[in-house]
Amino acid sequence: MAGVRYAIAGSPVEHSLSPLLLAIVHDHLTSIKSKITSDFKILKLDLVDTSTIEDALAWGYAGSMPNSLPWKLTGAPFGKFRTTELLGKAIAASGEILDCSPLLESKSTKSLQLQIQEMSNKMQSMTNSKLPNAVLNEEIWINLTSPLKHTLVSNAVSTIDNSMEILSVNCLRWDGQGWFCGTFDGLGVISAADYHGIDVANGAIIAILGGGGAARSTAHAWINGGGKVIALEGRRALSEGDWIDGKQYNGEIDVFINFDGGDIGTNREANIAHDKAELIFEAPYSLMQGDAEERISQLAQGPFDGRWLLASQHLECWSNFWTPQLGDMLPSVGLLLTKLAYAEATMESYTK
Repeated sequence: MAGVRYAIAGSPVEHSLSPLLLAIVHDHLTSIKSKITSDFKILKLDLVDTSTIEDALAWGYAGSMPNSLPWKLTGAPFGKFRTTELLGKAIAASGEILDCSPLLESKSTKSLQLQIQEMSNKMQSMTNSKLPNAVLNEEIWINLTSPLKHTLVSNAVSTIDNSMEILSVNCLRWDGQGWFCGTFDGLGVISAADYHGIDVANGAIIAILGGGGAARSTAHAWINGGGKVIALEGRRALSEGDWIDGKQYNGEIDVFINFDGGDIGTNREANIAHDKAELIFEAPYSLMQGDAEERISQLAQGPFDGRWLLASQHLECWSNFWTPQLGDMLPSVGLLLTKLAYAEATMESYTK
């Protein structure tokens, strides 16, 4: 394994939980000492506040930005003593959590045998994919958020899927020789829905409000997974294209997801879909307060906070792109959210 430099790039990013999630997952993997090599280290965490993809790639080459951005969770930039110390305390707290909270346990109806087979199929697919397989001293991992997901279209970057085609790249990896990219927002939504008992392969129906990169990734993944999509007009329309079909569907709704954020107000179609849906996700994640158990209680109640989607897509990045060889060692989304609740609560206790 390589040492890793990681950043979340986009604007705004100062509130992002992605660096914390990366550190938690890394700690979880490295705690399995018998299976993980000792040189798998996080060399750097960072925030890249930018509206251009060029700046994100430049950070990858240079390793820093001219002005360090304070992280809202600590009030100081990464690399400074305060952030390093508080992050260390948060990771230590999350590391003590070995089991998923009962409130966040999976409601999936799939048998254990089927889940094992799906993991085996995924591992085989990744083995045959375009992913780099060299063992290097250092890699660069970058997550992209708004407004960068639709801006990466380049022959200089190798895509492992059709993320450039649908203008929705949310993950980058540099292996020392070239850049690779992919889209995992949609797979994260499918994973989160499955965890809550909705199986897209059985023709599940999702109503999507919004039309940004994450919405396009979700529509594409959902349709290719065997489901149906209802595209609701919000601040941005879900663009037409050969990569999406069957958008209009009249019937029951299994999942409603709000990528626009905020109250849906007087949007009639969105209100109908919201009221009919069995499962509701709010893509943005809101500020939480209280101790870890209070946070877990909030996470267990619908409409479900965006942390579900963030954690799920983050795990998809790990299992499909960054470290597919470690896919069977990753925490479940429920365990990751349990760990996150303890990490966030710990950081808040030192910043009041």
